[in-house]
Amino acid sequence: MRLQITTDYAIRMVDYLARRKGQLVNARNMAEELGITYQYSMKVINQLKKGNIICSVQGCNGGYRLTPEASKTSFYDIICLMEGDVRLNRCDDIPRFCENGASEYGAVHKFLQETQEKLIDGLKNKRIVDICRKKRSSSRAHAV
Repeated sequence: MRLQITTDYAIRMVDYLARRKGQLVNARNMAEELGITYQYSMKVINQLKKGNIICSVQGCNGGYRLTPEASKTSFYDIICLMEGDVRLNRCDDIPRFCENGASEYGAVHKFLQETQEKLIDGLKNKRIVDICRKKRSSSRAHAV
């Protein structure tokens, strides 16, 4: 499984905004600092706005910042917003593909299902703000 580049950009943008603690950020500056084209960044920003993860403030000093709800946003939330559900095995998507364990491949299905559940739990239990706090803590430790 590989995340799409759009999802990678979304995670990087949320991380970038989280590290700015509510400060408004200009879209062009953010795109430039993250190495994303402005046009592509606007596509990602619009998705993040639809998901109520970021909001915009209009005006000459306007920009983007995380919504208050974003502090609860997990990696899973961002991935689902950008890509849809996380699926390792198409058995869950295509009815009767493997009869959900009834075929000789049932052990494979069960293993992938368990792996998927662990992956989803891990993604749900880690928020972007947790990663930002960790970065700040390790940065302070190196500065001392």
